[in-house]
Parts: sequence; C-alpha cells; structure tokens
Amino acid sequence: MTRTPLRTALVVSALAVGLSACQSPSPRPSASPPAVSSGTTASGTTASGTTSGAVYVTGAKAGDDPCARVVSAIGYLGLSLLPAGQEEAQHWDGDVRGRFGYLRGALAMYGPHLPASAPVATVDGLAETLSRAGTAGSRRTDLLRRYRKASAAVLSACGRS
Repeated sequence: MTRTPLRTALVVSALAVGLSACQSPSPRPSASPPAVSSGTTASGTTASGTTSGAVYVTGAKAGDDPCARVVSAIGYLGLSLLPAGQEEAQHWDGDVRGRFGYLRGALAMYGPHLPASAPVATVDGLAETLSRAGTAGSRRTDLLRRYRKASAAVLSACGRS
C-alpha cells in the first residue's frame, strides 16, 4: 500500500493535535516569587511537616476534606492495580508509577490532617519507592502487599473500608 500525501498530512495533523493535548500549559509567571517564611522550606513544607498552601493535586483546595481526597487518590491508584493476590503479575508501567506519585501528592497536602491512626508516613514511603522506575522488580511484590495493608489502615482511619 502506498502512502498518499493526503493520508500523511492527516496522520501528521492527528499526531500534532494529540501531542498538543498532552502538553500542559506553561505556568504563568507571577509578579514575584512566593515568599518563604523562616519556618517554611522552599517546597512549602513547614518544620512540623504540614504544607503551607502548596498544591500538589490538580483541583485541590486547602479546605477540601482530607479523608475524601486521600481515599479518592487511593481509589484512583487501585484502578490500575490487579486484585489482591495477583501482586506478582502486576505490571509497573508509567501509569501505575504515576498514580503512586499522585497519591504522594495527596498525602503531602492532606496527610497531616488525617486521623492520627492513619499510617500516612508508611503509605507515603511505600508509594515513594513504588513510584520509582528504578525500584527492582524483585522488591515490588512485597512492597505492594505492604502498601495494600497500610492503605487499608488509612481507609479504616477515615471510616471507609
């Protein structure tokens, strides 16, 4: 089959539209850089570990219900995970790793406001390791099982099961 110029132009146009849709807009420059107080790091984290207005989750607002946001992020990640008991067959593509990263953003914003019984640091540490492309496959099965237990404890602390 030979390629016609019209077919080639249509393919190139479709690719250009698709790629431009995937590109995020450039952040608007602000008039001045964000102020960093003496108790706050440049990332927006205070010495106590809470965030100072930093937004890590698209559409998130400081007044959102912390449990609802974190439970939602856990559920969003769960859509890309195989059911419990199939951890050894789990694929670790960019989608799965990215969703672990998204969960980390939700935990950074809302974790300090979750009930004290929620193992936020454990879930965050596991999510951080599982989000890395360089984490050895031989470690991932056990880490995923540990993540499931820790995230279930967060769901329980938030009154969801």
